[in-house]
Amino acid sequence: MSQRPRRLRAACVGRLTLLLLVPAPLGAGLARAQNPSDGAPADHVAPAAREAEPLPSRVELLRRIEALEQAVTERTPSPGPPPVGAPASTQNAFNPEISIITDLTFAAPNLADREASALALPGLLEQSDRGGKLRGINFNYFELVFNAAVDPYFDFFGVLTLEPDGLEIEEAYIDLRSLPFGCRLRVGKFLSAFGRLNGLHKHLWDFNDPPLIYEGLIGGEGLKNPGVRLSWTAPLDYLLQAHAEVYQGAFDQAPTFNAAGFELSTADGATLSAKAPAVPVLYIGSLKTSFDVGDHVLLLGGSLIYGHSTQSRIEGLPTDMALSAPGTLVYDAELTYKYLLSSYRSITWQTEYLGRLSSGRLALASDGAIHEAEKRQGGGYSELIWRFDAAGQWRVGGRLDLLTENVVSVDDVRQPLQRLLPRYAAMLEFSPSEYSRFRLQYDLDRSRFLEGAQRDVHELLLQVNIAVGPHGAHAF
Repeated sequence: MSQRPRRLRAACVGRLTLLLLVPAPLGAGLARAQNPSDGAPADHVAPAAREAEPLPSRVELLRRIEALEQAVTERTPSPGPPPVGAPASTQNAFNPEISIITDLTFAAPNLADREASALALPGLLEQSDRGGKLRGINFNYFELVFNAAVDPYFDFFGVLTLEPDGLEIEEAYIDLRSLPFGCRLRVGKFLSAFGRLNGLHKHLWDFNDPPLIYEGLIGGEGLKNPGVRLSWTAPLDYLLQAHAEVYQGAFDQAPTFNAAGFELSTADGATLSAKAPAVPVLYIGSLKTSFDVGDHVLLLGGSLIYGHSTQSRIEGLPTDMALSAPGTLVYDAELTYKYLLSSYRSITWQTEYLGRLSSGRLALASDGAIHEAEKRQGGGYSELIWRFDAAGQWRVGGRLDLLTENVVSVDDVRQPLQRLLPRYAAMLEFSPSEYSRFRLQYDLDRSRFLEGAQRDVHELLLQVNIAVGPHGAHAF
């Protein structure tokens, strides 16, 4: 309501109060004195005339006040919408939304940290990443998240992450939203839409660590790189979305893809080398769909990565090696099913399979020769999560990881590598609100080896995750 109707209501209410509180003759006199009908002074009005005119009832007075307010409101023009492209009038329009996310874990493994870090995942990883799992209290990360609409055409999103290893720009990109035919364009550094989990930040995971096959093929930090993504959403009554991505392809640490060269000194003093490929050299495509029938929701998807793979271990030792495989493929199939028990209670089953096909040239320092090498590896995970309380604050779940294929051949000679390597995880989670989470998790990892011998790794983890500030809706 504008200031003018407010002043009018105050004046009318004051007059009404006065009329209702004073005696009737005096009230009538005051009313006539303030509103003489014949232009004569109020003192000249005859007493008989004052008594002959009855006072209006309270209901009638209120009706008249409302009529006056309505008349003033109709005469006051309402402000129209701002012109197209005009800046917002509030100060918040000039500032991005900023949120903070921090994560801590208390870890109790059965092995010493040095021994656990030396464990290998045969054919995939030569040592284990123990980030967030070192004995005692672990500070995992501190994220500063920025999100803003730049103008009617662009959105900006950025994540600055502080970890024990240092400061990193995890994501920084712009989205162009004004493309025709249901398309969107993303440019910058961002997480790929590959698979079910790669596009999710760590605080959105159902478990403290990524699945075993993700760790072995993609890496614990996920696949993120400078690049461009074109997305298309079909004009249907259910979700059908396609993504095409092109990335630079050069990573500091990655178990599969890296657009890098190498230079290897052999035992006899010779040098074996390969040049880094021209970039961009990493291409990713994915197709995803989701639909629901009543209380049942289903999500299906498939993804494919094609790029250059350089894997090397160059430490000046006779065991040094380097593999260059320019045509490496990693593929993925995903399935998520959710049964909605009520507004907050649900059961979610999620499963995913990843595989790698890689062939290239293997340089060995021990013999100073180039060999033909081939890798065929794959595995998956399956997890079941139950949100069981009426308020939606408690969840319990379990996950099975399994490496099902692990074939590495050098000059058509198959290497003796283990397969059917499992890992088991169970968790209990409590979220007092959407801004805080406490998770207790137990892992039994039977996939790790030390000097050729399999070692069981038992871990008990207590994870605390706190978010401050605005943040978008979580992914399904």
